[in-house]
Amino acid sequence: MILSAENISYRVGGCQILNNLTISIKKGEFLGIIGPNGSGKTSLMSILSGLKHSQTGQVTLQGVPLKNIPRRSIAQQLAFVEQQAQTNERITARQAVELGRTPHLGALTPWSKHDDQVVDQALKEVDMLHLASRMWETLSGGERQRLHIGRALAQQSPILLLDEPTNHLDIGHQLGLLDLVKQQRLTTIAALHDLNHAAMFCDRIAVMKKGNLIACGKPEEVLEQEMIRDVFGVHVVVETLEDGSCHLRYCAPQRANKVKSNQTLEIIS
Repeated sequence: MILSAENISYRVGGCQILNNLTISIKKGEFLGIIGPNGSGKTSLMSILSGLKHSQTGQVTLQGVPLKNIPRRSIAQQLAFVEQQAQTNERITARQAVELGRTPHLGALTPWSKHDDQVVDQALKEVDMLHLASRMWETLSGGERQRLHIGRALAQQSPILLLDEPTNHLDIGHQLGLLDLVKQQRLTTIAALHDLNHAAMFCDRIAVMKKGNLIACGKPEEVLEQEMIRDVFGVHVVVETLEDGSCHLRYCAPQRANKVKSNQTLEIIS
């Protein structure tokens, strides 16, 4: 396993956020983490990235405890796009992406033409090359989010952590961004809200509820009606597509009640 968390517990101000959680990520896979607000997804992502530290257990990167690895070395192996990453600095869109090259620079490795090429490619991939000279504060939330992804791609780390990466994006850019990440063939861990996005792009899905990991497996194994109703409090119809993948159709509350009633009648009859 390229990245693992074992027996992770995390508490803030007397509130238990994560409960003795264990999860391992395979090299090259796209792992989605789903769960309602407050389930612990963001805290887990922060601990996996090394930005937060658990009270119990440990995270290992390539078999080495994360706490024993220098931050610069972690950044060379792992790029993290936070949910609410902002800056008050007066920088351009291009300079925001250039920050991704920081872990690779030093006294003996100054900025080079190669770094310019990497940044150009990252801007192109997130469809922001034409706005490279725009100032950060003039950009929309969606444009800024695409730059955060671009910065992570410019970092060229083999592991990519994304906390709700499609926030502020329109549907076209949501699908395009997730497809772009999928095509990078990196080890990707992404906290996602849209369950159909998770079904479409993820190799495995981890389901969280109240700080606990309650399921982890292939989308078609994990995304079941009963689980979704229990975790998210919504009723869905799970459809199996021709390629074996699954798609969820959400029911409005009135429709959900009708479906439940019909199911009850079928059982009685």
